[in-house]
Amino acid sequence: MKAERLVAAVFLASGAALLVYILAGVSLRWTFVALGLGAAGVLVVVLRRLSPDRRSWLKRRIAVGAVAGFVATVAYDAVRIALVEFAGLKLRPFEAWRLFGLALAETEQSSTAIFLLGTGFHLVNGVAFGIAFTVAFGRKGIWAGVVWAFVLETFMVSVYPGWLGLKALDEFLSVSITGHVAYGTVLGWLAKSLLGSSRWGEDDRNPSSTDAERPTVTSG
Repeated sequence: MKAERLVAAVFLASGAALLVYILAGVSLRWTFVALGLGAAGVLVVVLRRLSPDRRSWLKRRIAVGAVAGFVATVAYDAVRIALVEFAGLKLRPFEAWRLFGLALAETEQSSTAIFLLGTGFHLVNGVAFGIAFTVAFGRKGIWAGVVWAFVLETFMVSVYPGWLGLKALDEFLSVSITGHVAYGTVLGWLAKSLLGSSRWGEDDRNPSSTDAERPTVTSG
C-alpha cells in the first residue's frame, strides 16, 4: 500500500470509532482515544520513513485537507440549517451532536459542555474526512469530492436513522443528501484550488512519481 493511501486511511479513525460505538455499543470515548492514538502512531512512523520530499508533499496535503475540510464542514452545516429553516422542517439536524457529547462525556455534564463536546467531535470528523480525501484525491476536483461525500452519506444513512430513532426519514434524507452535496462540492473545489495555488501547491506532484519518471544518468 502506498504511503499516501495509508495516511488517508489513518484520518478515518474518528469515523471508525463512531461506527464501532453505534453498531457494537462500545464506549465512544475510549474507542475514539484508542483509535486516535493508534492512528497518530501510524502517521508518525510513516512520515519518518519517507524521504524529505515525499514527507513535505504529504504534510502539505494534510494542511490543505484540514483547511478544505473545515470550510466544507461549515458549508455542510449552513446548508442544513438553511434547508430546515426555509422549508419549515421538523427535523432537528444537530441532535446527533448532543448524542456525540453525551457519549464522549459518559458522566453528568452541563448542557453547554455536552454541546461543545459534540460539536468538537463533529468538526474533527469533518476535518479528518477532508484530509483523507485531499491526501488521496486532492486534485480530482468537485465531482470526486461529491462522490467522496456520498460514500460518507451511505454510511450515515445506514446507521443514523436507527440510532437516532428517526421517524421523519424523508426529511432526514433530504437534509442529509443536500448537506453532503454541499460538503463534497466545497471540499473538491477548495482542495483542488489550494493545491493549484502558488502558496500551497508549489511542486505538488507526488515525488515518488517524479522520481520514477526522471531518467537515470550514468557515467562513461
